[in-house]
Amino acid sequence: MGKLIAAERHKEIIRLLNSNGSVKISQLAKQFQVSRETIRRDLLHLNEIGAVKKSHGGATSVYELQPLPWESRVREKLPLKEKLCERAMEFVGDGNVIFLDSGSTIFCLAGMLSKKSGYTIVTTSLEAAYALVHSSNKVILTGGMLNPNSMAAEGFQATSLINSLKVDIAFLGTNGFEQHKGPAVSDFQDAQTKQAIIPNARTNVVIADSSKAQASSLIQYTSWHDIDHLIIDNDIPGDVLSNIQEMTDVVLV
Repeated sequence: MGKLIAAERHKEIIRLLNSNGSVKISQLAKQFQVSRETIRRDLLHLNEIGAVKKSHGGATSVYELQPLPWESRVREKLPLKEKLCERAMEFVGDGNVIFLDSGSTIFCLAGMLSKKSGYTIVTTSLEAAYALVHSSNKVILTGGMLNPNSMAAEGFQATSLINSLKVDIAFLGTNGFEQHKGPAVSDFQDAQTKQAIIPNARTNVVIADSSKAQASSLIQYTSWHDIDHLIIDNDIPGDVLSNIQEMTDVVLV
C-alpha cells in the first residue's frame, strides 16, 4: 500500500480495526510505509476522539467487546469461513450427534450440514436452525432467552437441556483469545453455554479465523487443554501458534 495522507490513513486504520478487532503498531507501520512514531501519533489522535482504543503496542476496535451486528458478521470473510468449515466437516462421522454453537462461522457450517442427512443436530443458534430447517437431519433447539447480538438462546433453559445431553462432537466459536490461554467470548451467558457442552461432548472443536488470535475478549470459557482441535487459517502469528500447539491439536487451513 502506498503512502496516504493522515486523514486517509486514519480512515483506513479504523476500517482495519473494525474488521480485525486489533492491530499492532509494527503491522500498521509496515502496511502504510511510515514510521512507528507516525502510527503512534495516529493512534493517540484516534484514541482521543474515541474512534479506537489504544493498547500497549497497538490498538483495538471500540466495537471489540461489543460484537458487530449479526448481518455484518455473516458477510465478513465468508470465503475464509467456508474453507475453515469444509475442513471441520472432515471431523463429522456418519450418524453423529452434533452440537452447533452460535456465531457466523458456525452458521456457515450449518449451511454445509444442511446438504447432508442422517445427523441429530443440537443448537442454541436460531440462525443455524434456520439454515437446517429444510434439511434431512433431526434438529433440536435448546430454548432459552434470546441474545439479539448472537441470535442464540442462552440462560438456564439452554444450559439445563445441554447438561442432560451427550453428543459426539461440538463445534464452538470464539470472539478472540489474545492474552488468554483458551478461547474467549464477550458475554457471560454465552460462556456458560459453552462451558456446559464441553464435558458432554466426545470431541470439542473450535473454529476461528486468525484475526481472533489478535483480538481480546472479556472471558475465557475454557482452556485449550479442554479443546481437542482448533481449526484456524495459517495467518495465525507463529508465537501464538506455538503456544497453542503445546495445549491442543491445531489444524491449519
